[in-house]
Amino acid sequence: MDIDSIFSPGGELDSILPSYSFRSGQLEMAQLVEKAISEGRHLVIEAGTGIGKSFAYLIPIFLQAMLDESSAYIISTSTITLEKQLYDKDIPLIRKALGSDIETAILFGRSNYLCIRRWEEARLEKKALGIGRGKAEEDFDAWAENTETGASAEISDERVSRLFPALASDEKDCPSFRCPFYSQCYFYSARKKAQKARIVVTNHHLLLLDAKNRAESDKGFDEDAVLPSYQVAVIDEAHHIEKEATDILSLSYSSESVGRYLDYLTRKEKRFGSASILDFLSPEEKDRGTGARIRESVAHIRTLMQQYDLLLEEVFSGRGNEFLLTDGFYRENRARLREGEAISEELRRIQTEAYTGYRENPSEENTVYFELLMRYLSNLSSYADILLDFIRFSDWDNKIPYARANGDKWEIRISPMDTGPVLNRLLVSNLSSVIYSSATLTVASSFDYFIRRSGLEEEKGRLLSASFASPFEYNRNLMLLVPCNGISFARANTGSYTEYAANIIRNAILSSGGGALVLFTSKDMMRSVYAAVKDDIEDLMIQDDRSSRAALLSAFRKNRDSSLFAVSSFWEGIDAPGDTLRLVIIVKLPFAVPSTPIEAARAMHLEKNGGKPFMEIALPEATLRLKQGLGRLIRSEDDKGVVLILDTRIISTYYGRIMLSSLPECYFPDDAMLENIPDKIERFLF
Repeated sequence: MDIDSIFSPGGELDSILPSYSFRSGQLEMAQLVEKAISEGRHLVIEAGTGIGKSFAYLIPIFLQAMLDESSAYIISTSTITLEKQLYDKDIPLIRKALGSDIETAILFGRSNYLCIRRWEEARLEKKALGIGRGKAEEDFDAWAENTETGASAEISDERVSRLFPALASDEKDCPSFRCPFYSQCYFYSARKKAQKARIVVTNHHLLLLDAKNRAESDKGFDEDAVLPSYQVAVIDEAHHIEKEATDILSLSYSSESVGRYLDYLTRKEKRFGSASILDFLSPEEKDRGTGARIRESVAHIRTLMQQYDLLLEEVFSGRGNEFLLTDGFYRENRARLREGEAISEELRRIQTEAYTGYRENPSEENTVYFELLMRYLSNLSSYADILLDFIRFSDWDNKIPYARANGDKWEIRISPMDTGPVLNRLLVSNLSSVIYSSATLTVASSFDYFIRRSGLEEEKGRLLSASFASPFEYNRNLMLLVPCNGISFARANTGSYTEYAANIIRNAILSSGGGALVLFTSKDMMRSVYAAVKDDIEDLMIQDDRSSRAALLSAFRKNRDSSLFAVSSFWEGIDAPGDTLRLVIIVKLPFAVPSTPIEAARAMHLEKNGGKPFMEIALPEATLRLKQGLGRLIRSEDDKGVVLILDTRIISTYYGRIMLSSLPECYFPDDAMLENIPDKIERFLF
């Protein structure tokens, strides 16, 4: 049994999949994955919709695992939904096709598992108070009593899922093996299963958290950490990796975050006999008065933080809700910012106080609570370090300091300037093979932009790459329309552009009879257009704060002739095959707002070093986003539809033509005009 025979007509896949059809791109991708793993090389692959990329990387992994019993693999993807699809659907089929009994596991982040202790405490508390359980709580109880995994991903009822966060597993108050429910714990059971498995499916967040943890604890990838040990990683939906890395590797300080840990020290809890953890452990301090001194320090820290919040409000006043902290800002405000050093000193002092006060080994029954106290204090010490780093900041080449309003308080964040070198150091250089895969990785047929940001720049000596076009007939099934006499968006013409967009969107949706997804980059423009057309278009929905993404998608899929106005996450991950989605309208080319602190800092840093921010950052990002938006339409061989781009910059500018050249080849009539677009849509679809 080999790669060629498995994918060939009449092969193992053909025998178990009634709808299987041979795709040369899928076979070639699988061969490259096999080559990368066996030769210890990295691989980056762009695989168009319909290639079947999950089978193309999973089958070589199973074959290699069957050959080498010591090997271990991580499959990482961007969402829990995709994790479950791989684990619940794809992997069972592959095991059946290959006759493989290799152990596999799925692992979510800790907060995705039910904490049985929290759930039981919540039920007992209401019972003790004589308060009945509501219908949503009863439904939650029914789920909790029957679940095998305890994973929130199982819950489909929104009413029930809203109860989950308060009952989720949380490292900050987990007594670990001392918990009476430890043997039943869903989180620890999932971790134990993953440690025994050879192939583990997880997500990018957990993958990067694991890599960060290994670096901080000096653990190699041959040891278990957040994830079990492994040598090969497949990172699917890889276009998300830079954003995930930026989020995971960013540090933050806020009085709210620090205050939460101070609460953990002083709040009264039933598990501590209706006392705080400091009071509960008071016998362990041998009459040193440590707990009392820590409580006094906590009160003092709260006062200092209140004062510092007022100072930050004054210093940051008038700068917007989010802004970059520049060298000039520090020169002007450094002396005042140093007042926060007192908070940092006090946070470190209570940690020292606790280590000194509890320096003798605690009694055996209290060991777990002593460790919990030390964990709280260690986190507070980390906040002290972040605050000092912010106050004394000087590393402009490698880090980005910025402030963000969080309600009536300010959060301070420090993010990496460039994720590529950090990803290489933490992850890529430590593994024998990393395989990046996505439907959208190239710009004008080049992987250069992705390579620089994914940790592969330093690995070019052992890097393979390939791009496989979708097997779907885009030339026949997808029509791309851009009105030659349309308008190019510019900030100066936002008002007239919004009016133009409303008119063409109204006519286009009426001609398609609905089944339209209209993608905006601005909520304000989306709301304005919606207000202008809502009385003319039946079954029109809009993304808002009242309905979840899942609920909107479900309603959209159920009504064949409904239309949806959306922003942000709806540019990707939407799967509505068939007539449910037959028209995608892209209102404006999706260039990121350059004033966001991270984008602004990276652009300034690049320009300072002789680069061209627009060509090297803004254009590639917008192009990949545009490819994602266009990719919503053709999801199966039988799908047919129209993509209408309103922003004529895509045909009138040099950079627009670069974007256009990056899209799949499709039917692209060059005589599209505002007056004939409705007719073209109707003729093509019907």
